[in-house]
Order: sequence, then structure tokens, then C-alpha cells
Amino acid sequence: MTRLDLHRPADAIGRAALDGAVFIQPIGATEQHGPHLPTNTDSLIATRAAADIAELAEGIDTVVLPTIEYALSSEHLWAAGTISLSARTFDAVLDEVAESVKRAGAERLVFLNAHGGNTPSLQVACREIRVRHGLLTFLMHPFLPPDRGGTAAHPDEHGHGIHGGFEETSLMLHLYPELVDMEQAATALPEWLERFEHIGFGGLVEFGWTSRDISRTGVIGNPLLATPADGERLYNAAIANAAASLKELATFIFPDAAERHPC
Repeated sequence: MTRLDLHRPADAIGRAALDGAVFIQPIGATEQHGPHLPTNTDSLIATRAAADIAELAEGIDTVVLPTIEYALSSEHLWAAGTISLSARTFDAVLDEVAESVKRAGAERLVFLNAHGGNTPSLQVACREIRVRHGLLTFLMHPFLPPDRGGTAAHPDEHGHGIHGGFEETSLMLHLYPELVDMEQAATALPEWLERFEHIGFGGLVEFGWTSRDISRTGVIGNPLLATPADGERLYNAAIANAAASLKELATFIFPDAAERHPC
């Protein structure tokens, strides 16, 4: 497995080692996650997941790039510790990373995203980068919250566990327990949303929101349900599924793509 080692000189890495490899760009965020989780929760998960997925995908040459830790977090800007890029800046960062990756000899670029707020822009970026640079682009979410089409991780959250709740807290208890303060954890579920038939997280009608609109603490979910064992179960299943996806996308190609869009 090829891995990019930033401690080595560029000449030592060599273009030959990068040609044909799948480039993985982990993307997290720096934003509030309630009083019990660190602001870099998404970035920690993205970084760890990218390394473990690449390791598990045996036989696939991968280059795991440094994690992008500032992304789209405008829904949390009311809270101290949140740092957000604008959508325009985020798009420019992704495009320039892609341009550099293409210059290094890559054909495939994977955005491994651990923050749901990034998803819409990443979907657009995948298409735009395909058009601008001819790269095969992919968007992967090891953990996709219900508001972005994912399945609820715990039934007792009633589909409202999207931020700092059962799933993220369980993952952090498994991966980085020393950074979790369960004494500060508290439930914040927007049960009032259940009055609406069409409007809701993952509903037919989407709505603009900030985390302060939904919760005084910024948590949207029930972290009190979280356990390290649940985090291990969720993490191992997600990493195994993502590694299988990585093996598949390593050979993905459009019919006659070489003639129509030479990479």
C-alpha cells in the first residue's frame, strides 16, 4: 500500500509511487459539539477513519492526504470555538486540492467526509472537479446523519440524532475516551418536529436551521445513550463497509471514459 509520508522530501516520495493510487482527502470540521465533546470531533473521526479504511483495503494503493479541519460550519457559528469557511472558500480549497492531486498523477480522488454540513457542497464539488480536471471523484461518509439521508443510529432518538448525540458520543468514547466529559452530557431532542408530516430532518421538505434554533446546548440527540461498546460496533462496521467501497471505486470507470474524458 502506498502512503504519502509528509516527513519525507518530495523527491523521496516520487511520482511513480503516486501514479494510479487512490487519493483520499479526509474532511472534518472545527465546531461546537455540546459541552461534552471537543470542537475537533469530526476531524478526529475523519483522520482516524481514513487511516483505518486505507489499511483495511488490502491491495489498493492509497494516498491519505492531511485532513481538512476547517469546512462549512455556519450552523454552529453562534458558539465559541466554531471556525467556518464560506461556501465559496470551501469550494476553492477543494478545487485547488483536486488540481494538485491531478498534477501528482492521480486519476481518482475520494472525499471522506465526517461532517454532514459539508455534504451538499461536496456533492457539487465532485461534479465540478470531474468537469474541470477530469478526475474520477467520489464522496464517502463513514457515518451519515439522518438529516443527510442516513439511518438513525438509535431508535430512541426518533431520527433526530444528528449532532453530538448517541452516534458521535459513542464513537468518541471508543476512539478518544479521554476527550469525552460524560458528566456534561445532556439530552436535547427536538420532539416538536414530530408535529409536522413533511418537514423534518430527512423529510420531504428541508429547512434552513442553526443548531441554536434546535437546541440551547448545540447538541441534537441523546448522548446519554452512548457507550464505548456501541462506538466500537458502529466504527468497525462503518470502516469495513468503507474499505469494501474503496476496493470497488478503485476499479470504477465510466464506459469509454478514456476516450471521452482522458485523465
